[in-house]
Amino acid sequence: MGRWRRTASGERRTPRVAGAAVVALAALLFAPAAGVRGDPLPPLPGPAPQGRPQGFSARIENQRCEACHEDIAAEWRASLHRQAFTDRVFQRSYAIEPLPFCRGCHAPEADPAHHPGADAQAVGVGCVTCHLVAGEVVSARGRDARGGAHAVRGDARLSTDEGCARCHQFDFPRAPGVPMQDTVAEHRPGRFAERPCRDCHMQLVQGIAGRSHRDHRFSVVGDPAVLRSAIHASASRSGANAIEVSARVVAAGHAVPTGDMFRRIEVRASAVDAEGAIVAAAAPVILERRFSVRPVEGGIERVPAGDTRLPASGAPRVLRLVFPAVIDGLAVRWEVVYQRMGAAMGAAFGVDPAADEVVLAAGTLGARPLIIGRPAPAPVP
Repeated sequence: MGRWRRTASGERRTPRVAGAAVVALAALLFAPAAGVRGDPLPPLPGPAPQGRPQGFSARIENQRCEACHEDIAAEWRASLHRQAFTDRVFQRSYAIEPLPFCRGCHAPEADPAHHPGADAQAVGVGCVTCHLVAGEVVSARGRDARGGAHAVRGDARLSTDEGCARCHQFDFPRAPGVPMQDTVAEHRPGRFAERPCRDCHMQLVQGIAGRSHRDHRFSVVGDPAVLRSAIHASASRSGANAIEVSARVVAAGHAVPTGDMFRRIEVRASAVDAEGAIVAAAAPVILERRFSVRPVEGGIERVPAGDTRLPASGAPRVLRLVFPAVIDGLAVRWEVVYQRMGAAMGAAFGVDPAADEVVLAAGTLGARPLIIGRPAPAPVP
C-alpha cells in the first residue's frame, strides 16, 4: 500500500502508483456495470399488450425460466400473480364484467381484445411478464452472458415502486383521474415512502445452495401473518352499552386494506355470559372505500363516495361499537377482521366472503359489575 511522501519543501504528496495500476483502477471505476447499456431502457412491466412476436408462447417461454430458476419458480407458482386469471373470486367478477380492461392486467400475455387462450390463462402474470420485455431478459441487477447463461439487462427501476405501478396504480376505465387502485399513490407521502414495495412484499429469502433472492410469492392476501403485522388495535369500554376500538397502521406503507376496491375491514363485538354464550351483539363498523353506482352505456360506473380505511399515516381511527342494551356484568369479545368483500358483493359474485376472512386483531374485555337500576340484556334468541 502506498505511503504519503514529503518533498524537500515539506509539501505532502500522494504516493507513487504504477501507471498500469492507475489505468486498471480507472477501468474499474468508470466501466459500465454488467448488463447496463447507454441506450434507452425497455418499457416497465405492465398490462397487455406486451408486443410479443408472432408465434410467441408465454407458456413455453415461461417454462424455460422455471427450468433454471427452480426455487423462484416454485414460489411464483404459489402466488396470486400465477393465479391472476384463474383465481375463483376474479373469475366470478369477470363473469359479470368480461372487459378488455380486466384482461389487460389479469391475462397480460394475451390480446386484451379477446378472451385469453389456455396458455395465457395458465401463466397469469408470469416470469416473462416482468422479466422478458422488448425481447430482452431484464432484472434489477444486470449481468453479462457467461458459462452458457444468458445476459440480463439491468434496470434499477424494477427495484423501485415504478416496477409495480403500471399494474397496481390505475384509474377507472371510464373516469380518468379517478383511481380504481391507488396503492402506489398512498405509499408516496407515507411514513415508509423511502422503502420500495419489494421490501415488504418481496423479502430476501434463502434459495438453492444458500443463495439469497427476492421472494416471488408476493405474499399478502394469502399470508395471514403479513396481514396481521400491518395494524395494531386495542379496545376499551365506553359507557354502559358500548366499547371503543382504536386501530392504526403500524407496518404498512399504504392504507389498510389497499388494492382491490372491495377489500374491507369489519370490526365486530359480542357480549358473552360466564359460560361464553353470546348474549348481545354490537352493530359492526366497516372500514372500506365506498362507491355509488350509476348506469352508463354498456354497463355501470362506480363513483367514489367515501373512504374509512386505516390511513397510511398511522393516524388511529377510534370506532364506537354500540350494543342494543346495557352490557355491564358481561365480558365483551371484539375482533378486527380482514375481508376480500362484504356479504352483498359476495352474493353478487356467488362467493362466500367468510371463507377468506383473516382476524387481524382480537381480545376480550372482562365483565364489570352490573350497576343496580340498569336492566340486564336479554339473551339473543
